[in-house]
Amino acid sequence: MGTLVLILDLIGTFVFALSGATMGVRRRLDIFGVLVLSFAAALAGGITRDLLIGATPVAAISDWRYPAITLLAGVVTFFWAPLIERLQYPVRMFDA
Repeated sequence: MGTLVLILDLIGTFVFALSGATMGVRRRLDIFGVLVLSFAAALAGGITRDLLIGATPVAAISDWRYPAITLLAGVVTFFWAPLIERLQYPVRMFDA
């Protein structure tokens, strides 16, 4: 059961990162800006939650898979933005 929850969490993180990166590409940011937005959109809420409840170290940074998946989503979106734009409806559905 724990593995399924982790996989679903990583998929959700990837989709949140795609949304943030898409906004960066639309605003014509460089690769660094797109990566920052993908990271912030995907992980800022969880980091804030963990800090407020005192759960340190923060899970989104202590597990390497979370930052890696956000950076992967940012790179994918930066280089293949037209493909991600065509998948806008499914991305928004999973983002919700």
